[in-house]
Amino acid sequence: MDINNLSKRAQELWNEWEIRSLILLSLFLQILLIVLGNRRKYHTGIVLGGLVWIAYLSADWVTTYALGSVSRSQGGSGTNCINPTPNNIPAFWAPILLVHLGGPDTITAYALEDNELWLRHLLQLAIQASTASYSLFKSWGKDPLIYIAIPIFVAGITKYGDRVLVLWLASSKKFRDIQSEEVDTFQSKFGENFQSPTFVDMSEEDLNEGLKFNKIISEALYLHEAHFLFKMFKIFYADLALSHSSHMASYLILRGKDATDAFKVIEVELGFMYDVLFTKVTGVCSTRTILRSISFLSSTSALVAFSLMVANKCAYTETEVIISYILLGGGVVLEIYGVIMLLLSEWAMFRLSLLLKKPWANAVYKAVHKAIYSDNNKRWERYMAQHDLTGAQITKNGALWKMVKNSLACKPTPKVCFLKLIGMYNIQSWEVISDELKKLIWEYLKDKRSRYSHEMPYPDPGMNDLKEILAERGDQALKSMGCLEEFRWAVVEIDFHGSLLLWHIATDICYHDDIRKKKVDAKNPPPYCKMSRSLSNYMLYLLIERPNMLPKGIGEARYKQTGIQLTEFSWCWRSEKITPTDWDSEEFMKEIKKNGSNVSMLHDACKLAKELQSLENNWTNEKKWRMISQIWVEMLTYAASNCGWKEHAQALTRGGELLTRVCLLMAHLGLSEQCLTSASTSSREAQNP
Repeated sequence: MDINNLSKRAQELWNEWEIRSLILLSLFLQILLIVLGNRRKYHTGIVLGGLVWIAYLSADWVTTYALGSVSRSQGGSGTNCINPTPNNIPAFWAPILLVHLGGPDTITAYALEDNELWLRHLLQLAIQASTASYSLFKSWGKDPLIYIAIPIFVAGITKYGDRVLVLWLASSKKFRDIQSEEVDTFQSKFGENFQSPTFVDMSEEDLNEGLKFNKIISEALYLHEAHFLFKMFKIFYADLALSHSSHMASYLILRGKDATDAFKVIEVELGFMYDVLFTKVTGVCSTRTILRSISFLSSTSALVAFSLMVANKCAYTETEVIISYILLGGGVVLEIYGVIMLLLSEWAMFRLSLLLKKPWANAVYKAVHKAIYSDNNKRWERYMAQHDLTGAQITKNGALWKMVKNSLACKPTPKVCFLKLIGMYNIQSWEVISDELKKLIWEYLKDKRSRYSHEMPYPDPGMNDLKEILAERGDQALKSMGCLEEFRWAVVEIDFHGSLLLWHIATDICYHDDIRKKKVDAKNPPPYCKMSRSLSNYMLYLLIERPNMLPKGIGEARYKQTGIQLTEFSWCWRSEKITPTDWDSEEFMKEIKKNGSNVSMLHDACKLAKELQSLENNWTNEKKWRMISQIWVEMLTYAASNCGWKEHAQALTRGGELLTRVCLLMAHLGLSEQCLTSASTSSREAQNP
């Protein structure tokens, strides 16, 4: 076959199918985004995030390129004997591409930074609307098909404009400006409902009556509580202060709940925040209904009109007719799917619960709640990533063959093996956030809150100091157990990153040493032991994979040097049999100190583990692990309170972190410097009457 003829035929085929393939690809990307865009709110999958990332970045580029191709292809060669006029189908497709640029409701921004680019999207709206208008103008009067494109063009302008508006409202400056205006309105309206200056003795019934929750059925109560807390979350996110009465109300809402219910309310609240920052699904209101109606009626009317026109005369090729049906029909299906998703969202359920005085609304809410929002249906994947420093097998050269060997030799799941093979070896496994762990965290937070009173005007010396309470990172747990002086060097006299590595390795040593000595069953470890290990591995995952969520430090250098030593010496305590050289022997301690670098934490970690194991001379094994678990919870809360709200919000795109939920619980309990005391609130009110 002549290579020139083959090249010519390929070029002709591309010229014929260039616009067709691009617009079909654009529709496919829209389908992918509307189906998968909102699922990352609940799931932590790397594959899911990767697909959404590729689709999100590709969608605008493909659509923009297709619009440019359409504008260059006025006319065409698609004619037939019935109607030999030029083919104007590409010009008819241009407004459909403009609708695609508007994007689905389930995702407007992939990351927080995308919201800051709203001005760029506004410029793109003007350019692409002009491009589509040019295509329609060039074909105006040549084919009645162009008139059908007018309502689609209007829908495209409306939908893309709505996307730009949502991005603008979610941008950091505008978000803060809105909250600066709403915070006073929210707190003044709240003060009208609660005239009492104190909330300490307020009953749950009085609180519900003041918040008007007493008229809500029990199935919908958690939604209204979450929505009320969500209003405060927006104030926190905007870095504004919350009045004493407002955060005391959130404290009273959560105070009487058990751990499972408290975390459930927080999860729903985080879902509301995700929708505001990354989607168009921010409520069922008249404006949203009008925009939906315009888009749906335009797509439907265009599909019906096109069907009637094609039925009366065949002016276009069969391929172009089929593609047009796919585009118009696909658009209608996507609109219907979007409406269904909106009606089943928590926003719609919240609005529906306000109509519960009507019998039909009550019945519909209970039916949908039972089918969609039951506890058996996991709306928020409750997992936390795990990273074990010893299991990372860090080497000095980090050769590729070593990484491949480790990935093929890993035992957990094919998913983890795949992540290791592509270099995502920082996530070794996922651990379920158990109800026992939630209870441990919740009880600790309530205990921390009990040691602080917002009613006192000034902190007493050594008491009621919020900064000191928030600065606790293991020392309070040790103090409550009566051994702070013995372990002070491992928590107070070392920076946070060093302390984290120190306790991580010590926890690992204690765990395997207990297994070897038959104190712990490896297949069924005691609750405190299991939770300590889970939190230890989770905190190390944050240190390596999400360092921006932790206080600043030199964790990476210490991690690498300590990991190199661990790869060489961890056999000493991880071996199932008692080794000739015990990990706590003087000989072993001298060896690792001799071969270790200045930043390696292995020697100090072995020293810490030795002191922890010696506690069992007077303590039970359970008491030792209970103290270790409390230390890890305290480190978790310290990290949570020192992480910025922007980092917490960014984590929502990955299914949310345990750290974020803990931080939000602390804020709603009043354990945040953004929560004003009664004296501070009174002072501000006096300055701003």
